[in-house]
Amino acid sequence: MSLLKKLFFASLIIFIVSILFLGIYRLSFYKPKEVAPTVKKENPAQPVSATQPEKDTAKISAISDEAVLSPVLSPNGLSIKYYSQKDGHAYEIDLDGTNKKTLSANDLIDLKNILWSPDKTKVISKFFQSDSSTRFSSYNYSAGKGYSLDKNIREAVWNQSSDKIFYVYIDPKRKKATLNISDPDGSNWKKLADLAYLNASVAPIPQSGSVSFWNKPDNMSQTSLESIPTVGGQKKSLFKEKFGADYLWDNSGNNILISHSDAKGGSKIQLAIVNYNGGEYSNLGIPTFVSKCTWSKNNKILYYALPGNLPESAMFPNDYNNGKIKTSDTFWKMDMASRQSERIIELSELQKINAQFDASDLFLSPDEGLLFFINKLDGKLYQISL
Repeated sequence: MSLLKKLFFASLIIFIVSILFLGIYRLSFYKPKEVAPTVKKENPAQPVSATQPEKDTAKISAISDEAVLSPVLSPNGLSIKYYSQKDGHAYEIDLDGTNKKTLSANDLIDLKNILWSPDKTKVISKFFQSDSSTRFSSYNYSAGKGYSLDKNIREAVWNQSSDKIFYVYIDPKRKKATLNISDPDGSNWKKLADLAYLNASVAPIPQSGSVSFWNKPDNMSQTSLESIPTVGGQKKSLFKEKFGADYLWDNSGNNILISHSDAKGGSKIQLAIVNYNGGEYSNLGIPTFVSKCTWSKNNKILYYALPGNLPESAMFPNDYNNGKIKTSDTFWKMDMASRQSERIIELSELQKINAQFDASDLFLSPDEGLLFFINKLDGKLYQISL
């Protein structure tokens, strides 16, 4: 065997012996480095202990911590403005009820209602008087100025452009009522029409230059809906066939929702619709009030609260409007093309929070994914996820 081969085999034997020796050493004396055990992280959406509350998944919830008046969407649609029933302070909250901000900390004693201008920069405030009458004032948030309106004003609302107000004036001597238009401070007023009644409701007609008005609903009297151009002109009779009627225009001004008594002195309420001229009357088969309804932006869907537990002996709408009875509502929507209704929240969801609802002041979020309303039983603002 050559010297070169002898050297190769000798080296190979030494290498194999070294590997065997190193293996025996590691098995006998080497301790592996300790590694901390891997801990599986809990899903934050799930409870991690018996004491941690489960996340609230209810479709309906209160988003105010107090009784509110006249909630409205802010101009950008990202928040809600409202007044406190307790002291008249004004606040703004996000759509989920968080980030509460104070808009006004002025105490408004005996505040009854607030009417926001369409641009949400001004308000008309309605107050109780000691003699059971009411008084009105207006306030401009942008200018920081307020005005007391004439003490003989019975009702007031904003026009669509937020620069004028319509109001019902009662002549204290003649005891006659007129419908008027003026600047928000009451100046530059002009009479639009004489009224045949003292208690009137007023609403501008959307997408038009006219205003509508009618006598406050009473199921012993027919309710006469009329209109007149805001620049002045002749009154036009639109609808007057039903007793105890109340009205709600859709967003286009093409249709009018009507809730009315089923008869003179009737004990049932009905919901119907007519066109802008008061024609094409159609009963929707829904026993609810227009105060429990709101239109979708495109007017294709009607959202409404359906009152339950109504006593058969009640006089509608009188007993409800006078606060003699409370309702127990469920929540629905109607497709106005097919006239098909469906629940927007199941009874099981309502039972989750173990509460009763008497809904009013309904309105939708800009994307119509949320429905807001005041529960008259506790005065709080609620939302339903649609």
